[in-house]
Amino acid sequence: MNATIQRLETDDFTEVEQSLSGWDQRYRQIGLGQFHGNLLLTGMGSLGIFGGRWGSAMHYRGVPPEGTVALGVTLFQPEDGRWMGQQMTASEVIIQPSASEGEFITAPFWDGAVLTIPESDLAQAMTDFGDVDPLAMLRRPHLVRLSAEASARVRKACIAYLRAARSHEAGTDAATRISEMATSTVELITRELVSARIPYDSKPATHRQRHLVREVAQHCADRERDPIRIADLCREVGVSERTVRYAFQHVTGLPPLTFLKRQRLNRVRDALRDRSPTGTLIKRIALSQGFQHLGQFSQDYRRLFGETPTETLRRRGATLEGDQLSMELGHPS
Repeated sequence: MNATIQRLETDDFTEVEQSLSGWDQRYRQIGLGQFHGNLLLTGMGSLGIFGGRWGSAMHYRGVPPEGTVALGVTLFQPEDGRWMGQQMTASEVIIQPSASEGEFITAPFWDGAVLTIPESDLAQAMTDFGDVDPLAMLRRPHLVRLSAEASARVRKACIAYLRAARSHEAGTDAATRISEMATSTVELITRELVSARIPYDSKPATHRQRHLVREVAQHCADRERDPIRIADLCREVGVSERTVRYAFQHVTGLPPLTFLKRQRLNRVRDALRDRSPTGTLIKRIALSQGFQHLGQFSQDYRRLFGETPTETLRRRGATLEGDQLSMELGHPS
């Protein structure tokens, strides 16, 4: 079986989002500083495995390609991430079917591997490896906690596969070796998941907190031209400020004002990237997202993304010029 391998190194997290073909997803940067990340994308027929690494806390929300199940393995993180509002250690494997949206807030530095496997293939493999109900394991996004020994085996297998893929050279023998390693890695992870047997779900309190965070965030988005006032948002959803602060801290790891402001800054960045660099008024876009003090807005934007709004526009201009040059030279953009 032929193995396809692509590499991406970028300082624009939107390119990470766009490079994952078939995924319906959105990334937001919530950690401070210039983003820098890389991806190694590999495919063997219907099986996909990619390794990702970046140095900023990111907020992912989305679903994997239709008909697949994504398995997420953390190779290294300096502190716990948050999956569906729960703290997530490096010993836990994410299971996310394409039928349900997942939400992941990564640690400030995250290095991991994600496998996208046809759901029917994974369900059959689980049945072959043990007496389990694959529907119970695959019907919703959740975490499976592995033992320390099993987690170490899974990480070792993923690291070995990604290293082999990075050093992959053209040739039938090399492609066969990569495909065999991919198959054995999937088999190992499946066996360990079946051995763990019982996935655990978030507590009811976590479900309520996630719902509250999304409700407050939606109210804030609906009033995007207004300054963010937590007291007003709390009154609209009918809960105390203390309850909202606790929910945001538990689910996102950030105070509500900080999280909501960074979401708005991401929307400003989206607007800047979607516009032509000529004739775009940064002030107008900032005001449309409720940033009334433009000097503070510029400071907050640069602190979050490691560049000024003007530099984001210039980056967009450079991309457009590169696309135009490719078209003029007869290359695909």
